[in-house]
Amino acid sequence: MSRVCGVPGATATADAPLSAVAAAPAGSLAAPLVFTKHVKHREKMYEVPAPLAPLFDTHAHLSCFWTKDPAEVLVRAARAGVRRIVTLYDPLGDDFDGLAAYQEQLAVWLDAARALARADVYAGAPAAGEAERALSAGLDSEAAAAAPAAASPMSNATTAPATVAAGALDLIDRVRYLVGAHPYGAPDYTDATHAVLEAALNDSRCTGIGEIGLDYHFDADDQIEAAPHDVQIEVMARQLELAVTRNVPVELHLRNDDADERREAHADARRVLVEVGVPAAGCVLHCFGEDRPTMERFLELGCHIAFGGAATFKRNEHIREAFAACPLDRILFETDCPYMAPEPIRGLECEPAMIAFTADALCRDRAGRTGEGAAAIARAAWENACRLFG
Repeated sequence: MSRVCGVPGATATADAPLSAVAAAPAGSLAAPLVFTKHVKHREKMYEVPAPLAPLFDTHAHLSCFWTKDPAEVLVRAARAGVRRIVTLYDPLGDDFDGLAAYQEQLAVWLDAARALARADVYAGAPAAGEAERALSAGLDSEAAAAAPAAASPMSNATTAPATVAAGALDLIDRVRYLVGAHPYGAPDYTDATHAVLEAALNDSRCTGIGEIGLDYHFDADDQIEAAPHDVQIEVMARQLELAVTRNVPVELHLRNDDADERREAHADARRVLVEVGVPAAGCVLHCFGEDRPTMERFLELGCHIAFGGAATFKRNEHIREAFAACPLDRILFETDCPYMAPEPIRGLECEPAMIAFTADALCRDRAGRTGEGAAAIARAAWENACRLFG
């Protein structure tokens, strides 16, 4: 994954300050949520499947979209049944003028998303008093969690605007972020970078360290050479030690070079986890793309495994096999947006709402292999993420 992230879709100017940057409306909260893809000389529409349980996107780059507005993205996520999102801030890889600028921009996106959700309720003309009651009372965490599950398996077109808006407000209030330096930035990691991580962990919205790890892949598309392995290992260990000390969860980015049959990035990362320790608060292998034996070596250390859109790709049967074998109390879902949109909308710019396709496909695939209930699998992923990230 190569990226420079910052303010997506729009740039603040003197005429359009950060607080005013916005995009077109996110669509009626009562309408079916669909994504359109160009297929064989025509446009094909794919309706988002009704969620089997509340959805938690444990890894979403809200600051990295190429064409999408994060405020709209958050409202669409709520329409898809997403009730929690963890996003990320990389002090070396993200194009912000420091931690404070990132925190300010995140607050701007959240405020804009609240405004979109509230405005759409009234535009949807719900029954008299319905929107006011839902928005003034809000939803407690149990009600918010139950709302998308109660709608299943009905189409999302049947959900009242005020109910979806209350879910959106609940989601927006619970967006959290991780802080960490991606292995691409390892050669530039300094004491000053480390101080940024320490400062971010004092923010109530910052819930852990990530994504950190090892990336031994040569990126031929962007001609990015992997940083020296010993440098990456040192930087991973330093950030992991901070997570252990502060007792916060950590998310790992581990990527091998395509031709590496020994899977050295995973072997080296496991050694670092053994030497430094696994945070008691939890450790996640983000965007898992390896096989079952590799997964099991990390499960032995107490790690959680996060599955994203790549697990739905036709060629990745080995990832689906790993998902089916992963203990229910260790599975998580993520998007890694804006990268790797799932089937059948692969190729589109990914966003958190698309996690509904991933969760639905993987839960049903696993249910067919194991005999477990698909809804029970989805519920387990939700509960695991809530325990990890609150």
